Amino acid sequence: SSLGCCHKRTSSITMGGAAAACCCAAKDEGIEVTAYSVSANDGVHDERFLEATQKRYQISIHKTEQNDQLGMDVKHRLGRLVVLAIRRGGAVDRANVMAKQQGLPGMQVNDVIVEVNGATLDTGMVAACKSALVLNVTFIRREHS
Repeated sequence: SSLGCCHKRTSSITMGGAAAACCCAAKDEGIEVTAYSVSANDGVHDERFLEATQKRYQISIHKTEQNDQLGMDVKHRLGRLVVLAIRRGGAVDRANVMAKQQGLPGMQVNDVIVEVNGATLDTGMVAACKSALVLNVTFIRREHS
């Protein structure tokens, strides 16, 4: 499908040419992850965040090979990517496991991805996810006090 900005479209971000639904074939070797809080607010004016504090996080995902799949479904929303699902065995899931072991936050459903490898629009972020072996992902999360 085309990667234009459509607020109702969803994407399954997979690695390689195939858009496979199952991302469980990825290997654990060579995966490194770092995650840390960056700031409390990045100025996103989305109604999902109006009544909550926003926290900004970064996570780096090192894929083992070009065909390693992220295993994440997203919805294009206001030029950003909203995480709809994270499948077991994908690179995001493995990165989350490693982040948890280090006491760092991982990505969750409903997180809003605002940057991937310097790209800040949804189409550029999806392209980076498909082409790069190292993904530096910035996302925001609604936090309730």
